[in-house]
Amino acid sequence: VGGACCFMAAASAFSLLAGGGGSSGSSGSEFGRVPPSCISGSGSSGGSRKSSSWWRWGTTPDRSSSITNCEGRQKQQQHSISPNLRSYAVPLSEGRDKSNYRAAAELYYKTHGVLPLPGTVHAILPMENEVYSGSGGDGIPSNARNVLVIGDIHGCHDELMLLHSKAVQENNGGLPFRAVISVGDLTAKGPRSVDVIRHFRNTEGWYAVRGNNDDGALKAALGDATRSNQAKYDFVKDLTDEEVEYMAELPYTIRIHASYLERDRSAEEEEDDDEMDVRDTVIVHAGFVTGRPIEEQDVPTMILVRGLQKLRSDDDPWEFYSYTKANLVQVPKPAVGPMLWAKTWKGPERVIFGHDAPKGLQRYDGDWALGLDTSAVYGGNLTGMILPAGKIVQVASLAEYSNVGLW
Repeated sequence: VGGACCFMAAASAFSLLAGGGGSSGSSGSEFGRVPPSCISGSGSSGGSRKSSSWWRWGTTPDRSSSITNCEGRQKQQQHSISPNLRSYAVPLSEGRDKSNYRAAAELYYKTHGVLPLPGTVHAILPMENEVYSGSGGDGIPSNARNVLVIGDIHGCHDELMLLHSKAVQENNGGLPFRAVISVGDLTAKGPRSVDVIRHFRNTEGWYAVRGNNDDGALKAALGDATRSNQAKYDFVKDLTDEEVEYMAELPYTIRIHASYLERDRSAEEEEDDDEMDVRDTVIVHAGFVTGRPIEEQDVPTMILVRGLQKLRSDDDPWEFYSYTKANLVQVPKPAVGPMLWAKTWKGPERVIFGHDAPKGLQRYDGDWALGLDTSAVYGGNLTGMILPAGKIVQVASLAEYSNVGLW
């Protein structure tokens, strides 16, 4: 469950905008392929306390990290499919009772009817010798070690604090983590979404990717009349403009290079390779289409995918399988699938994700894909994984804040 909620009603629009739910014929747009110049760059945080350089600057062959380039290509792609946007465009309201609000994300949304891409779509965790401190922050403590990745939080702030404290005291020798990363869906359904956002935004070394509920909350904050009237997004009225801008700049993936994790191997651990897993690791909310480079994945896949299919034969490439009523009775049936994407993923990167509460904690052969959504907001557990050791840490939910059937 974890999160298909607000996008279920727009499944047909996703099909139009993403070339049949993320197929190889995907059009360019927010819901199409990510412009290469939006990879490994750095975007403005819109007044966030964290420095705009909190993502590591980086380039890959034949890819520019220019923000201007990214914005220009994004606008060109949006405009190139403008007729299709009619199927997804939503009625706009003033939203958040701030008619004088003129932030870049809101202006773009009100002009085009879709969210702008963040300045950095595929982020890279910073290295130690780079600037961590934001304005007023003290940076990462020198004795910090290991990385804590946390499953879907959904506004469960108290459980988040309990999990972090337990992980520090019982699994990290009382030392702070070098990084704490959320798999997305920071918000919605739980009791303290605003506090969760503020904690991630204002705490050095805490990062998050964007989930589908975060996308929905951002749309509500920017004036989506439909989502503004949904109870699970009421909290957006209490967000500051800077906090909305922070949400608008959350990337869709965060990569942790193996070299970053290698630093936390002790001399004893290095003698036993089975104890440490230092593969390149990518954090994403929902997952990926197997067989497609991460940089070519589209947005609906990264925030919505659970299953994949092969339409005609086993020789076909994997495609996004959307869990909608229409697809449950689709004709013809896929030749292969639907199959959980995580069961088909064999790298080259290890992927840690959330979004799939019904499946609970997911670990498959080789640990190439690990799912951490364990129904925190539905009365289950909030789960974290400590890297590079791969230790699981959990705390029980303090209450059932939402009905699991309310997607």
